[in-house]
Amino acid sequence: MLTTSLALGGGLFAAGAAAAADTPASGVSAVVQNTMLGEMIDVQGKGAVEGGLFTLKTAAGEKLQTYCIDFDNPVYLDSAAKYHEADWASSSLNSNANAPKIRWILENSYPQVNLKSLAAAIHVDSLSDEDAAAGTQAAIWKFSDNKTAVPRNDDAKKLRDYLISDMNKGVAAEPKPSLTLTPDSVSGKSGSKLGPFVLNSSANEVKLAVSGDAADKAKLVDKDGKPVNGALAGPIAKDTQLFLDVPAGTSDGKATVNATADANVLSGRVFMSDLDARGRHSQTMILAGSTKVSVAAAAGAAWKQGKGALVDSSAKVECAKNGVTVSVANSGDEAATVTVDKQQVTVQPGKTESVLVKVAEKAKYDIKVSGPNGYTNEFTGVLDCKVGVTPSSAPTTPAATGTTTAAPSGTPSTGAGQPAPSTTSAAPGTGGLAQTGANSNTPLLAGIAGALVVAGGAAVFFLRRRGRHGGNAA
Repeated sequence: MLTTSLALGGGLFAAGAAAAADTPASGVSAVVQNTMLGEMIDVQGKGAVEGGLFTLKTAAGEKLQTYCIDFDNPVYLDSAAKYHEADWASSSLNSNANAPKIRWILENSYPQVNLKSLAAAIHVDSLSDEDAAAGTQAAIWKFSDNKTAVPRNDDAKKLRDYLISDMNKGVAAEPKPSLTLTPDSVSGKSGSKLGPFVLNSSANEVKLAVSGDAADKAKLVDKDGKPVNGALAGPIAKDTQLFLDVPAGTSDGKATVNATADANVLSGRVFMSDLDARGRHSQTMILAGSTKVSVAAAAGAAWKQGKGALVDSSAKVECAKNGVTVSVANSGDEAATVTVDKQQVTVQPGKTESVLVKVAEKAKYDIKVSGPNGYTNEFTGVLDCKVGVTPSSAPTTPAATGTTTAAPSGTPSTGAGQPAPSTTSAAPGTGGLAQTGANSNTPLLAGIAGALVVAGGAAVFFLRRRGRHGGNAA
């Protein structure tokens, strides 16, 4: 998870780059719901857990179903954990050679494939939603967390065995994001093309608009300088570049590039949690079935006349490098001295410098950037790149170590029709407690629904549920 917070000074120009700082630039956001669909699963070395499908809900009420790919981490239901769509490179899938096998499972199991077809594939008379969800989750855990997980229900076990068999050849390609627009902000001189903004989307059409100062003058253009009049038709090419063309003589100002779409969030997209109010980070999930949602993204732009350094910064979690890469661009005509997490770097005019800030796994980071004309920026989050590492109750930022490498000028920072879920029936000995990644014998935390206990890296939490016959249990 990466959050940008710009606290800028130095007048109109410095504030301009933050025009879209509070607007998501990377796909769908949603909140985990207090429900689960699944059954009991025996996990070698971890005991009995209850695993299956979670539900995330967007602000517009759209529901997304997800499986866990992060067994040893909890889900903080007491704070209604917020999730955002993310690329594989910023998650544990970045270095997981079995990621294609996980995607194959998603494409060839529940809820993407109907129950009748799944039952035929594993040669059983019928298969329930709970059986299918538990069998699918157990299969995913083999490839996401290297866990030997076996559902207690025979039909669910047969599905799990089928999904991890030689039938699974993998699906190599990572699915496209729903909608991303990066970096968060750019700057430059009037009389130039500001950017590039890099657009990626699975939508058939992306609507684009410019708002703010001189919106009637500043025009959005493509990489060839051709005007983009209101929309781009799909399929959207990978890393489509857009620029804001600001006419010469335009007074100092700022604007926002807005992108909206009705897009399919594709199965296999990763969802990672934001930090909650107590600084906690919930387990990573993966989308179970493609769902159409309305999504928006925005990015800021600022320009000025006259001489001087014009600095912007962006950040990208890079799991393969065990840290966060901060890129600092200078679109002005004077060199800029910029501090990134206490490291100084000089950025020449028209150049971009990158600083890698090393972060310990599951540690919280807070990277501050400062530069000329009162420019400041801040990137916060938790590095969540590996499975089998349980976060501490109070994660801290390690001492940063960074290296700088020159990048070419203008190099951009690059950064779900599912059924409504029923919920699990209570298994013997659970006392009505639904779980995932948790031992069934873990003691309960006294308190209200949504509280959890972390014991030996396993989470226990309360979930509302419905049994197979539709009865409700608290």
